Amino acid sequence: MILVNKLQNPNVQPAALILLLGLFLVFIPHFSHLPLWLSVVMTLLLLWRGAFELQLCTIPGKVNLFLLTIMLLTGIVFSYHTLIGRNAGSAMLLGLLALKLFEIKSFRDVALIINLALFSIVINFLFNQSIPVALTMLLALIFLFSALISFQHDYKQLSKIKPLTLSLVRSNEKNHFKLAIRMLIQAIPFAIVLFILFPRVNGPLWGLPEDAFSASTGLSDKMSPGRISQLSDNNAVAFRVKFNSAIPAANTLYWRGPVMWHFDGYDWTSPIKDRTTLNKFKFTAIGEKTIYSVTLQPHNNFWMFALDIPATLPANSQLSADMQVLSALPVQKLQRYHLNSYTHYVLPANPKVAMTRYLKLPDSHSNEPGSHLYQSRQLIKQLKDPANPQKTVANVLNYFATQNFYYSRTPPLLYNNPVDEFLFETKRGYCEHYASSFTVLMRLAGIPSRVVTGYQGGEINPIDNYMTIRQSDAHAWSEIYLGKKGWVRIDPTAAIPPGNIENTNDARRLNSNLKKSGRIYESNWLSKQIKQMRFAWDAVNNRWNQWVLGYNTKRQKAFFAAIGIPDITWQGLSQLLFTILGLLTAILAFSVFSTKQKNDDVVQKLYTQFLKKLAKYKLVKNASEGANDFCKRAIIVLPKNKKSLENITLLYQQLRYSLSNKNMLNEFNQSVNKFKIH
Repeated sequence: MILVNKLQNPNVQPAALILLLGLFLVFIPHFSHLPLWLSVVMTLLLLWRGAFELQLCTIPGKVNLFLLTIMLLTGIVFSYHTLIGRNAGSAMLLGLLALKLFEIKSFRDVALIINLALFSIVINFLFNQSIPVALTMLLALIFLFSALISFQHDYKQLSKIKPLTLSLVRSNEKNHFKLAIRMLIQAIPFAIVLFILFPRVNGPLWGLPEDAFSASTGLSDKMSPGRISQLSDNNAVAFRVKFNSAIPAANTLYWRGPVMWHFDGYDWTSPIKDRTTLNKFKFTAIGEKTIYSVTLQPHNNFWMFALDIPATLPANSQLSADMQVLSALPVQKLQRYHLNSYTHYVLPANPKVAMTRYLKLPDSHSNEPGSHLYQSRQLIKQLKDPANPQKTVANVLNYFATQNFYYSRTPPLLYNNPVDEFLFETKRGYCEHYASSFTVLMRLAGIPSRVVTGYQGGEINPIDNYMTIRQSDAHAWSEIYLGKKGWVRIDPTAAIPPGNIENTNDARRLNSNLKKSGRIYESNWLSKQIKQMRFAWDAVNNRWNQWVLGYNTKRQKAFFAAIGIPDITWQGLSQLLFTILGLLTAILAFSVFSTKQKNDDVVQKLYTQFLKKLAKYKLVKNASEGANDFCKRAIIVLPKNKKSLENITLLYQQLRYSLSNKNMLNEFNQSVNKFKIH
């Protein structure tokens, strides 16, 4: 009710409130990466300015505003330890933009704020390029353009002519929104043409600071079992896969990532100085190959995930000695690549890498109880079969299966002796704990072994038949070397009884039999509908990734090849781009000016009719005289017709030089026809 009454006050500008709503829409996606305190401060500043516009409070003076600025910058430096970079720079810009609201004194300040808001929209896409963010930014554009239009119409002047009612304000602002939407619709063909035809380049057009790309993967190049007491359940998409051949069995869906062999007793790593690459694939394939394409989300690392084990390489990539596919550059944008893999194979040892690398363990200068790995050494003496390494492997897996081990996302922390503490005390952990301890036991038994990390499993979307692999599917397993059998994958978590897996989703992911009967978990109607909606949304996101975010040089060339222009160059693209943009501009200009000319003819005709009525009383408008000046002169002669004269003049100016709509034209027509001199 307060707002309704205030909007009927000519001193309250609805344009300012529309601007604040537009800014809030711009700010919303930024809240996900800004410090909580800054998000709260920015929201409070918007509310403060809104309260001032409604004449409920005052705004700070120059001194207080300066102090607020210093406090805000100090807080940003304290949070980021710098003012430079994507994160700190965007935080500073957004904070100062919120403070700039208290310096609005003219239309120039409004224009500056709206331009900064438009720049902030672009910054949003450095952090998130999802569909919801794009739609929110589109809505923000409508509000910002409406505010820009509305600020050019003065309600104070209008209130002098007619009572300022809520219906009048609502009608005017509705027209402003319609005009803003019409402007955006007119811009859509230009945006589509620029998107399709603008020449793509393989590298960036400009450099970005180091923090412009942040890792968002569930993996790391270091594995530290026992250092984290709670495993997060991140359902963000890691990558999507489209199979062009039969989908492999669920128990073979291992997506190979970083391979680690160096263990210092606490952490598993793969030291850069010891890494080597392969010039060609050296393994024996068994069975049919799997053909597929991967759409990989950016993660700012070199890893390119492949179904174990890859038989081809994507462009601009190389193969490590441990069969990991590595990109030539960090993956900082959506990438789509094609691969062939074999899920059954014999992988021999690499002659360039000594097997001692896969047998090393941290030195233990004591063989006394309590020393590092003491209990593990005693255990492997019981489980080892010197004549049969495979029997040793089976014994260790049986130990995990029968000794009351649990798969838990919230295991206890491990301290001085993580492997022994896990095997003999806590017996609770997730894939990292099991892969690490199993690999250590294998090395103690004299079997070369290493840890492989990546993802396991995936979920087929029945709508578009893509398989989605999420961050929650991140996994770790072991590889052991068994002579003629080569490197063999062993997943020790598979030995854990299903009843000892605490999380239902983990049970389905880790156990292929449970995965096949996974529908039991969506047995009720509501769960099934929610899952179908999730599949539908995921399919839409996939299309967005494939055709919008993934529209690169290769896709651009494929598009033009499909329409019969297979060998188009960037010069040809540029010529085509400017030709089509020129045609669109000409069409739009003709449409706008022809409509305006038609309206101008009607408006001018009515105004001429109005001038003829005044001419009867010897009030003739001079050729060099403006409408406002003539109105003032007419009021002196006809003071009783002041309101009618001002109303007709204002409507004429708005229709001729500013906003034009049918309602205003009808009002102008009625005002001229009803005009009588008293």
